[in-house]
Amino acid sequence: MQLVEALLVAGLLCAASVAWQRRAEDAQSLDAIEAGERAVRLAPDSEADRISLATLYLMAGQDRRAVETLRDYSLSRPNSAKVWRLLATAYLRQEEYTAAKDCAAKALRAGPRDAAGVHVLAMAHLGLQDVASAERLFRESLKLEPNSVDSNFQLGLLYTKQHTNPEEAIRLLKKARALQPRMAGIHTALGSALLQSGKPEVAARSLETAMELAPDDAETYYVAADAYRRLGLDRKAEAALAEFNTRNAALADQRAREMRSRAYYQQGADLLANTDQLDKAYDLLEKAVREMPALDAGYYRMAQIRYLKGDLKGASSLIREALRLNALEPEYYYVLARCLESSEPHRALDAVRTAVALRPGVADFQELLRALEPPKNP
Repeated sequence: MQLVEALLVAGLLCAASVAWQRRAEDAQSLDAIEAGERAVRLAPDSEADRISLATLYLMAGQDRRAVETLRDYSLSRPNSAKVWRLLATAYLRQEEYTAAKDCAAKALRAGPRDAAGVHVLAMAHLGLQDVASAERLFRESLKLEPNSVDSNFQLGLLYTKQHTNPEEAIRLLKKARALQPRMAGIHTALGSALLQSGKPEVAARSLETAMELAPDDAETYYVAADAYRRLGLDRKAEAALAEFNTRNAALADQRAREMRSRAYYQQGADLLANTDQLDKAYDLLEKAVREMPALDAGYYRMAQIRYLKGDLKGASSLIREALRLNALEPEYYYVLARCLESSEPHRALDAVRTAVALRPGVADFQELLRALEPPKNP
């Protein structure tokens, strides 16, 4: 289990991860996402727009939104290898490995057996702890595309974590480094493989490059501490270990907050069926969004409770926050329309039209649309 987790944490979609994290902070990236969301709302059947938006979400680290953008849509595109492969990638980022494996297999059945599709399937097998299948698939991917950064990296990392075949690991990782010299994870893995081969000085240089490229990555400092100890640089080893402990604690805290948020959310959602427990449900959902402010579903459920209690203004404010976080969930537009149907019927009509465009055929959406549309002239 530790081997698989280490491989996935260190290398999942490695060739782009650092760049994606940086782009997520750029206003230009946010503008691109907003433009992509508008395009999908205007043309919900467009495969190109869906793929473009899901890719932008992944680039920004918004993995759940990428899944939501493609999940239902993929059912209407059973022969689209691109959609299935990208959905598999999104599931990988969410650590939903069974779903990722299923989607990756569908992608390969729908299209040619290409290197990218085989690589994604290999990652899914790795997540499911089927290391033998993952190794076989990474090798197949490299036969199809010898210059694949991801497959060279992942196979080299696999050998490094298994402590087997270190020279082959070094060869693969050096090739990945030559193809993608700015990827910190490659330098970290190479440093670890060099340590195993008894080359701490060269390993330390590789690890220092990794720290320059990704100063917040905890694992690099841990491996660097080992390299410095072997070189007799005790002060540097202690400093690197201290940096590891600080960053590892921050990561553990973030994971704990996410777990608490999910637990609070599930408890609150389970209580919604009991109208006598709405206040308790609201308190739990409020705790959920406090722990994870980007939890759009939490704001949606809170808006539902405010709506049921007759607080349309409060419900409207909460559902707008949910929409700010996830502009492609049709149910949110429907709730917004319900909140506005008496006070702002024109805006309510726009909202329910968007809901229908994003998810046609829902009876409640169609019924509200008919009620809000002005009568046609005879």
